[in-house]
Amino acid sequence: MLWSGRINPLCFQVRYTLRTYISKPKVTKLSLTLDNKESNYPTEENAIDTSSPPIAFKRSKSSNLSEQSTDLRKKSQTQLPPSLQYARDLMDRYKSHVVLTQMGSFYELYFEHATMYAPQLNISLTSKNYTFGKVPFAGFPVPQLNRHLKVLVNNYGYSVTIADQFKRDTPADNDVNKFYRRVTRIVTPGTFIDEAFENLQENTHLLNIEFPENCMKNLADPDMKIGLCWCDVSTGEISVQQILLKDLASAITRIQPREILLDEELAQFNLESGYWYSELVELKKYFMKYQKLPQRHRTMDTFYGLFTAGNSKEGINQLKITFQQFTQKEIAALRNILIYVSEHLPDFHMNFQVPQRKITASIMQIDSRTSAALELHTSVRDNRKRGTLLSTVRRTVTPVGARLLVQWLSGPSMDLKEIKNRQRIVKFFKASNDCTDTLIFLLKKTHDLARILQKFSFGRGEALEIIQLARSIQVALDIGYHLQKESQNSDSSSKRIIETLVLQLKFDRQIISDVLTGLNEEELVKSENLTQDGEAAEESAELEETGATELQQEGNLKESWVVNVDYSQRLKDLHKRYAELRDQKCSLQRTYQSYFIDEWGCKSVLLRRKQNGDYALRVTGGINHLKRVVELAKQNSFHVLQKSSQTVWFTHESWTKLGTELEMAVFKIRKEEINIMNEFKKRFIEKSNEVRAISDILGYLDILSSFAVLARERNLVCPIVDQSDRLEIVGGRHLVVEDAISNRSLEKFTENDCQLNAGELWVVSGPNMGGKSTFLRQNAVIVLLAQMGCFVPCKSARIGLVDKIFSRVGSADDLYNEMSTFMVEMVETSFILKGATNRSLAILDEIGRGTSGKEGISIAYATLRHLIKNNVCRSLFATHFGQELNDILQRRSEGDLTEKIQFYKSGVVETLEGDFYYDHKLKPGICETSDALRVAETAGFPGDALEIAKEVLS
Repeated sequence: MLWSGRINPLCFQVRYTLRTYISKPKVTKLSLTLDNKESNYPTEENAIDTSSPPIAFKRSKSSNLSEQSTDLRKKSQTQLPPSLQYARDLMDRYKSHVVLTQMGSFYELYFEHATMYAPQLNISLTSKNYTFGKVPFAGFPVPQLNRHLKVLVNNYGYSVTIADQFKRDTPADNDVNKFYRRVTRIVTPGTFIDEAFENLQENTHLLNIEFPENCMKNLADPDMKIGLCWCDVSTGEISVQQILLKDLASAITRIQPREILLDEELAQFNLESGYWYSELVELKKYFMKYQKLPQRHRTMDTFYGLFTAGNSKEGINQLKITFQQFTQKEIAALRNILIYVSEHLPDFHMNFQVPQRKITASIMQIDSRTSAALELHTSVRDNRKRGTLLSTVRRTVTPVGARLLVQWLSGPSMDLKEIKNRQRIVKFFKASNDCTDTLIFLLKKTHDLARILQKFSFGRGEALEIIQLARSIQVALDIGYHLQKESQNSDSSSKRIIETLVLQLKFDRQIISDVLTGLNEEELVKSENLTQDGEAAEESAELEETGATELQQEGNLKESWVVNVDYSQRLKDLHKRYAELRDQKCSLQRTYQSYFIDEWGCKSVLLRRKQNGDYALRVTGGINHLKRVVELAKQNSFHVLQKSSQTVWFTHESWTKLGTELEMAVFKIRKEEINIMNEFKKRFIEKSNEVRAISDILGYLDILSSFAVLARERNLVCPIVDQSDRLEIVGGRHLVVEDAISNRSLEKFTENDCQLNAGELWVVSGPNMGGKSTFLRQNAVIVLLAQMGCFVPCKSARIGLVDKIFSRVGSADDLYNEMSTFMVEMVETSFILKGATNRSLAILDEIGRGTSGKEGISIAYATLRHLIKNNVCRSLFATHFGQELNDILQRRSEGDLTEKIQFYKSGVVETLEGDFYYDHKLKPGICETSDALRVAETAGFPGDALEIAKEVLS
């Protein structure tokens, strides 16, 4: 019997009943189709005994075991038991995968897979003798699957094929073919739903990239059209986009996929080497999978069942209209990802939303180098989230809000209307503290609606999650009422925007009412708390080990029902019958007590069910006394099961019959509860569109209310965002650096202005530690925050929409790609010069420093000239070559170039006491010294070495 999830801590009570009374498990029959051939393997009960742990033995050399496996493969199929033959066939079919086959209560590895992967999983490698030789194998209990999948998939990047075991519809318990196995899923980083449901703060995106046919045989064209489709199977989100090849790296960075799919035919071109197109070296950072597509073309109507909308005529029409709006490349990418998902998760009913089309022109592009340099998601030094822009600005309180914030940060908006709408809502929340605090309080009471809904679609989900979904939707409706009421006193534009949002917070209240009146919320919450504390798990393990059940001594274990007794007439009748049987048990208990204790003088008598399923009486008394009791009991139809010095176990027909009836009554109640819960899940699934709409609005409100909180905490202001080409920032600050300074000391961050138009460039010079890099980054961060709809750290700001942010800040060797520091610097600079437009913002730090002085200066000058004349973008250029660049400008007498360049500097201030401090305030001019020796002294440079440096410098 497959369980969809834990119902409550007492669900173990009916496990034996399920084994005893169910011979026909309700399993949807799905066959996995690969290469257009259906899998039809021979099946039989497992030939390997997995009831006891593997026997340890001295491990032979891997090569020997591998040779044995090869020999076994050559033997005829008749020599292998059907279960081993099935495992062998799977390994041959999925040659690049780790194959886990369920055998009873274990997942097992066989042949060379056991030899290869057992050490990586830190499990025992053993073997079993057959007439044809030894077979290496290793295994682990079924409940440990998720833990070992994390090692195989996340740590080693393997694909894992899982074949689960099912029971046939056969009346005979000794039928050798009563079990069969089939592939239920193939786990890869993009289809690892178990981990996705645990990781609430991030999306698990699976991305397919569709290149034009045979394009690799020609030179790469940066303007070539590429199709993208990405999805998150744990939430049902799915999107498509058509982009140009030159924008592909930025798109991948924005999506942050866990796995990238490519056509199998592209494997020969080794795209990640960068030989065909240099920017595709970015692919090395991701898990890549080459997909073999079926030869038979599948039309889009064959995938309708994977979408929520595909369950109704109206929804199918909506899908048809949506697909007609997609380009050919987008449709191809969408089709490929749907094929991949359906093949890798054949036993999971997909519940995708209608695909969303993303427009490149509506999203700011940020490549991976810029994302890393600005430390948006991870820090440069230790690759951690602490100290990043995300960790600094995040005030969200819901999982969906946290995930949406990551998406906004990776791709800020270029839609001016949307940016202004966000600003108005943030302004409304910032002005109304009570309204915002109440909203946040309500948001904290909501759960992850999208992922709970997808669990239900997959046949998973617990009773408590049904409650959580219903309560969250109820809270969402309360949020709508709260916002509608509070917005009455706001300006007309804010009121209109909020009313539009509130209109999407609608749902059938009858479903919520049925769930909350039908399910026993108090017991479920109590059970969940016990489980979290570890108490229920220990109790369950202890009781299951001893075989004790609900049918213990009366009062020792209280019933805990998932569904309220009076929910339906059938449930009432079942509980009535159960209550009658409980009364009969109490009566029988008293009869046995009278018989054994009052009449025969025993100490105690308990009604139990033993671990093997026998219903027995546990009688205790003195050693000599029990001998007489045993003789008397045998004369009265009691049969001795086992005995010790002070305890005797008896069976008796009355208790055996009543115990069986009680167990069957419990089973029928549990079965009816499962039916009721499945009906609740079905009703929510039918309302998937409404649930997802509510989830999206909650995430949207969560982010914008968090921006208001951040604005109050950090004294942020609302920027002017328009269609101009200006960048005017007065008193700008770097949020992350300011946060670090405030945590360390009472110092204040030094504010600086920045004023640029399209085609203008600032050359910033100054000493080491003078704050040049911080100044460059803070302006890029302010632009990025502004186009997210967030308020920004400055006194005032006017920002003309920026389509791309480019950064070349800091550098290091890229040994993996065999590139020196200077080569990395040049690759990053060339990417900026080729990609920046008149709407872009480029920040460049120390161009040309990775080579000799004269050559470095020439490259630096060529770079700034190209930015002004060709790219015509807004640029900030930090350098130690300030004076040299100015001299070149004067000599070349390029007047139009000179007008577009301004020089600013920071410096070092000497105190009367002989000390110094860095003045991070920029002022017009050029810094002539870098103060490298002072930095060396501060860093602890040896005194004698420092003196030599001073002599050489002088």
